[in-house]
Amino acid sequence: MHGDQGVRLDASDDNFHPPASDDPLWSETTWFSISVPERRIQAYVYPWVRPNMGIFGGGVMVWDDTGCLPWDSLHWNYQWSLPLPKLGDLRDFQFPLGIGVRCLEPLSAYHVTYDHPDCSIDVEFRAVMEPHVLGRGDPPGLFSAHVDQPGHVTGRMVLHGEEIPVDCYAIRDRSWGPRIEDPTLRMGYDHAQCADSAFLAFSLPDTAGAPVVMGYLWRDGEAAALVSGTRTVERDGLWPRRVVVRAVDSLGRRVEAVGTCVNRASFTNIPWMFNWVSLTRWEYVGSAGVSTVGWGEDQDVWHVDRYRAFARAQAREQSRRPT
Repeated sequence: MHGDQGVRLDASDDNFHPPASDDPLWSETTWFSISVPERRIQAYVYPWVRPNMGIFGGGVMVWDDTGCLPWDSLHWNYQWSLPLPKLGDLRDFQFPLGIGVRCLEPLSAYHVTYDHPDCSIDVEFRAVMEPHVLGRGDPPGLFSAHVDQPGHVTGRMVLHGEEIPVDCYAIRDRSWGPRIEDPTLRMGYDHAQCADSAFLAFSLPDTAGAPVVMGYLWRDGEAAALVSGTRTVERDGLWPRRVVVRAVDSLGRRVEAVGTCVNRASFTNIPWMFNWVSLTRWEYVGSAGVSTVGWGEDQDVWHVDRYRAFARAQAREQSRRPT
């Protein structure tokens, strides 16, 4: 599957991509999400590199509904600038911090591991649909290419000595290109997946109507790009509590998904990008017209300056309310 730019992938896209320029902000990212919905646990394995600078960033984060900050989450091991002067082959690569990624089948199956005294992860990701690709110029315009793909994740996590089985439907993504700071950034990233259906919606919350501008719908064995829609959010203070996505794909199929956020984490993946990330229970109509529950996320993404202004305005409004 490909986005509107006609970008297509082949097996070499599982490897690192040579930087197209000497831009020091050229970045390549690899992200796998993992969830244990019955425990309200969400985990990220998210290594990234800036090859022109010879550095590694990212790491592994695990949280549930009992903490939302790096210092009160279940596990948080995230770095910004560890030295990584030489890249090997991403199809079988050991990153700093004990993160391993090995491609088992091109563009579809991966073995992901992590080794730390407080947390270890050993899972396989197997795709349920072809990758969806955004090219240069597609919103939000941060990449040379960006890949999203839902899949079935199985294996285990050991958290503070407790072994926790993993058997979930989740998402992975990949991107490469210059991560140029965008002071206007404001984006919604919402997804859900189960055994026979999935959706992903990119939205622009500060544009009139909060339009859905990109994404996909996979249903009845067929995937197609989203071409229109809206996202609405109800907040509990600063963070999303309930999200509704209504969208139409290029085949004319409609999806209406109602998401309930069951946890949240405050995540700054690069210094200027802030994100509330929430494990989310979505209700929508899946394949064969059957009402479906799929698990995924709401990501509420801001430039940090924009979020600071929003948060301070909310605090001023709260202070003016009668006690």
